[in-house]
Amino acid sequence: MDRPMRGKPAFIVRPSNSYQLTLPGNVCEKVDDGVSSFWLDGEPLLLQLSSYLRDAGEHLTAKNRMKERIAKNAQTWRVWDERLHPDLSGDQASAEFVDKDGVLWVHSYLVWPHLTVYATISGPEKLARDQYNWAFQGLESLRLTTH
Repeated sequence: MDRPMRGKPAFIVRPSNSYQLTLPGNVCEKVDDGVSSFWLDGEPLLLQLSSYLRDAGEHLTAKNRMKERIAKNAQTWRVWDERLHPDLSGDQASAEFVDKDGVLWVHSYLVWPHLTVYATISGPEKLARDQYNWAFQGLESLRLTTH
């Protein structure tokens, strides 16, 4: 079930033609090399999204993608058991680590047969761990627009 954006006006953003999500109406956005970054002015929480369509080639599971990500980054990771997104038809994997500056990094892969969305949420540990924050709510609201 989608939760409201803490009483803030919300709007739909489309980082690609393949999916959309609902974010607060006052969200800032920057797109750089296919990565969409979202934040609220003056707040230290960041949501970053990238994606690609797959029309051929080997299908990698979310778990395999996460294993590759973890292998690339020498941190102390905690792999999540819980699902980040409510769509049970998609494959997903999430993991987190806290860097030397106390920033929590949550990495997630949401994988469907034709689309992979890679998401990161980062910020001060207490704020970034709150699964009721606008970034987690936004990811929960993610809907496919191509199937």
